Amino acid sequence: MLTKKFSWVAVMTHSGAESLVAERFGETEPPIECYLPMMVTKDKRYKRNPQMEKPMFPCYVFARINKDLIYKTRTTRGVMYILSSQHSIIQVPDSEIEAVRAFEASQRKFFIHETSQLVKGAEAEITEGEFAGMRGRLVKGCKDGNFCVSITVMNVSFVVRLKRSELRPVAQESE
Repeated sequence: MLTKKFSWVAVMTHSGAESLVAERFGETEPPIECYLPMMVTKDKRYKRNPQMEKPMFPCYVFARINKDLIYKTRTTRGVMYILSSQHSIIQVPDSEIEAVRAFEASQRKFFIHETSQLVKGAEAEITEGEFAGMRGRLVKGCKDGNFCVSITVMNVSFVVRLKRSELRPVAQESE
């Protein structure tokens, strides 16, 4: 439940309207703080410039709102709804927004997979680089001898290639 305190929420937009909604949030009075994480992908259809930027979470924009801005957020043109469960708006923890920001700022290649499609392995903590301090699961499949680590943020797993020296195994707690 939203209060007077500002919290991050996920706002679903019409398909392809993420940038437009983010722009409109900035034009409201007062402006609604928002975050539209972008990622660079390769599209083989474009031979001259195969890299293109697209939203990391298609049809979603994150907005930092309180209860006073719910109506303004919902009625912004291009918005379908604010993500909720059982009539209560779901708040996105600041730590998850920061994790998404770390991925966006990273220059590493990563691939998005649904969590349920990943093979679960040993848990590891990342000790160096942009993702230092985060935990993930080792995933099979890296052909270059490095490790692929699955880091889950908002039910989406990012698979990142890391060197062995950047990882520390997390000891399993005995039950």
